[in-house]
Amino acid sequence: MLEDKQKIEQMIKDKINSGKKKFGTDFEFFAFELLGLHKMLMPEPEEKEREIPLSEWNKYHADPSVPALRMMWARRDENGFEEVVEKRGKRLLIKEQTYFRWRKERAAKCAI
Repeated sequence: MLEDKQKIEQMIKDKINSGKKKFGTDFEFFAFELLGLHKMLMPEPEEKEREIPLSEWNKYHADPSVPALRMMWARRDENGFEEVVEKRGKRLLIKEQTYFRWRKERAAKCAI
């Protein structure tokens, strides 16, 4: 993947240098401006948030432990952990991105 990226970057540089020779030094600015406008037209792909079963959390992340997550769930009325968890029947699924956002907000509140 890195090699492909490097090849593409080199192709872009070559095309810009070719355009500069043909159309002048302002060509590079014009090309990047045009690419920026084109990117604004392209919609960003929506990333679906991954939901990880609480019991399998440590397969994906080392910290916190499953017992610690269970304790956070038990104290959800005090800490706001319910926004992090999707409950389906008896299963508890941790919304990964929401968890990290929640943890960051809690760390900021504790630092004050």
